[in-house]
Amino acid sequence: MKKILFIILSICWIFPLDYSLEDVNETSETFGNFVGPSHFLAQDKLTITFFAWETWGGWRTVFTQLCDLSNNNAWDTEKAVLVGLGNGSGGQGALDGMAGIDGNNAAWVQDPNLETWEEFLGSSSAPRRQVVLLDGNLNKRYQFQYSGGGITNAQEIELLNAIDELINEFSQLQGDMNQDNVLNVLDVIIVVNMALGNIEIDLTGDMNNDGGINILDVVILANIILTDE
Repeated sequence: MKKILFIILSICWIFPLDYSLEDVNETSETFGNFVGPSHFLAQDKLTITFFAWETWGGWRTVFTQLCDLSNNNAWDTEKAVLVGLGNGSGGQGALDGMAGIDGNNAAWVQDPNLETWEEFLGSSSAPRRQVVLLDGNLNKRYQFQYSGGGITNAQEIELLNAIDELINEFSQLQGDMNQDNVLNVLDVIIVVNMALGNIEIDLTGDMNNDGGINILDVVILANIILTDE
């Protein structure tokens, strides 16, 4: 059966987004640990990544707003975790200005080479103050850009709605086509038949959340099963 899955994967390969960087915020619960989307996904948590350099006050304002939302349980913090991601600019003084504010206790990691910026934002020179939301398959689903002095009320509502949507999806076992609470080759067969048009489409099998069922969904599901095994 694994041979079948490897053949499917050879048709198209999925590269999920991820990073593993050290948390340098001394007030964070994960201080000193290497954290990232896959790290928290192993704890059944999604990751909310905020991209900003440490050297600008407006970016600190947005991080403080996001930490306040997290600390006040504006979203289910048992299902989604905030991580700030900087580039290490400005040294310790700038880091203290970003993470040293009371209540700014979310993880803060740094990527001086900007490789994660390139992968997540499409360019190492992309605008700062962006939030990227990944789903349970580590696929990018939302990317928000903030300007000015902080997040507006309308932007906050939009962000929270997106987070809640992903949490609700994550709480369901996506890809479990026969509803036996296990992902296995039986589910792959069902998704293949939906992709071929042999049976009615059920968007539980829409693994990349593009609104349809096709070979990409088969590949993603097969990849998850192989990884779990």
